[in-house]
Amino acid sequence: LTSFGQSLEPLLKTLKDLTGPDTCVLCCYEQRTVGKNPEIERKYFELLQVDFELEKIPLDKHDEEYRSEDIHIMNIHRKRT
Repeated sequence: LTSFGQSLEPLLKTLKDLTGPDTCVLCCYEQRTVGKNPEIERKYFELLQVDFELEKIPLDKHDEEYRSEDIHIMNIHRKRT
């Protein structure tokens, strides 16, 4: 993977270190479909779901002026143990 791909595990560790059972992380990203981007995105969400629950915010809930099909917003919460 690219250097960003190599940063996935440290990013996930940071998210785990900085979140508790009542923390909500708002994640917004632009989906990119070229090069290694789809592979990195797939791996990120695969690893993220080990410890976190993901709730995708529907497009109709995004700001009307700024919404776009390739912009995604998610609420991320730690899984309860």
